[in-house]
Amino acid sequence: MMRLSVKVRTIGLGCVGWGHPIAVGPDIPFNKRAFLDRGNLSYEVYIPGSTLKGALRSSASRVSKPYGFTSCGEIRPEKIDEAHRSNGVCDVCRLFGHPKSGEQSPLIVSDLVPKKQPETIELTRTRIDDSSLKVAEGALFTIEYVYPKTVFEGTISFLDVESRLLGLLLLSMAELRLGRFGRGSMIDLMIEDAKGLRDKLDGTAWLPIFEDLGGWLWE
Repeated sequence: MMRLSVKVRTIGLGCVGWGHPIAVGPDIPFNKRAFLDRGNLSYEVYIPGSTLKGALRSSASRVSKPYGFTSCGEIRPEKIDEAHRSNGVCDVCRLFGHPKSGEQSPLIVSDLVPKKQPETIELTRTRIDDSSLKVAEGALFTIEYVYPKTVFEGTISFLDVESRLLGLLLLSMAELRLGRFGRGSMIDLMIEDAKGLRDKLDGTAWLPIFEDLGGWLWE
């Protein structure tokens, strides 16, 4: 198994929304997990590995065709299965896994945590009514953000993945730095401690992308 370190840094205010309702606090809190601190229950912000993996999968689907990869473009398991029966398993699903395959995904993405718990800020937002294009009545809500340049760290591990599909992974990482993440946020992304991956990519067309991902894009 090969493993590389990955860092995600917010460009502006960033929110990865928590799916669990809370009685008091913002309507959309930043994702948190619980831990015991000297016997007291506390919470810390983090980015679930499943969230990053899902975002990378979406990026891979967007960039696959222009670079000669295949994508079924489906989300629902029955639609994925139907597409694969007609055209074979697509490159995106071979890399990120898919339901009903009966096999483990070649990619394992850990949760991403900040070295130091960051301060957060709550801002009030409004929802626009699609029919009137005006602020909808009673549509105020609050979102909890971390500040710009908050860095989260984690790892991406992968089993036996051919060099060609590693190229698709690198493309998805690069593309994610130009799109949206979480609650309409933008992030930068870089990889470290990846000598084994560099050796595997040596002499391929993907090496320049790998080297570019060795530093921040947005300074």
